[in-house]
Amino acid sequence: MCETMVDIVNTVIATDWSNEITAVATLLLAILTFIYVRLTRSILATHSDPCVVLTVVHDPEHATILQLVARNVGAGLAYDIRFEFSHSLPEKAFGLTVADAKNAKKMTTGPLINGIPALGPGESRKIDWGQYGGLMAAIGDSDIIATCRFKKNNKEMPPTKCPLDVKSFVGTISTEAPMAKTARELAKISKSIQDIATGSHKFKVEVVSTPTENESGKNNGKT
Repeated sequence: MCETMVDIVNTVIATDWSNEITAVATLLLAILTFIYVRLTRSILATHSDPCVVLTVVHDPEHATILQLVARNVGAGLAYDIRFEFSHSLPEKAFGLTVADAKNAKKMTTGPLINGIPALGPGESRKIDWGQYGGLMAAIGDSDIIATCRFKKNNKEMPPTKCPLDVKSFVGTISTEAPMAKTARELAKISKSIQDIATGSHKFKVEVVSTPTENESGKNNGKT
């Protein structure tokens, strides 16, 4: 009888432990599933986030011009894009060298000042900023830091900070795009034809006579 009672107690204890282990395992599984779902959702959301940056690049159509390019490099649609600058932003700062640089005015209008309503993935706004000498004369050795602010739907996204570097362009060159060069040459040809057609430039044809056979023989006989 005693042995039977001991067996029953051991069975109950084993059953209780089994239930507790199952409950703990179920709880851990639920927690891990919750974490996995949250991480998956966060990763998917990150892959669809917009990201707006502002950079300085060579103008592919004009070798000496530097452009400001605001671009959405993310995978989502960016709304209500705004820009803030550590220093005032010059515009049309032209001059190949600092010595021949023209006085640049402060930028007071345009997408970088008024903002951009929206940019899709890969979309951009390009602004001719100036030339190396003119920009260096306008901003000096200190980089201008641009802070790009934007939203995803109605949610404010973390801003991106972009240094608008000009110094590193010293000594660099930009190869003119073949299409741009071709278009410029075609424009010259078109203008020349138009000038001739309108009489602005007269088309001059000069006919040079060739020596006759007799004259050629006489010239050959000269000593």
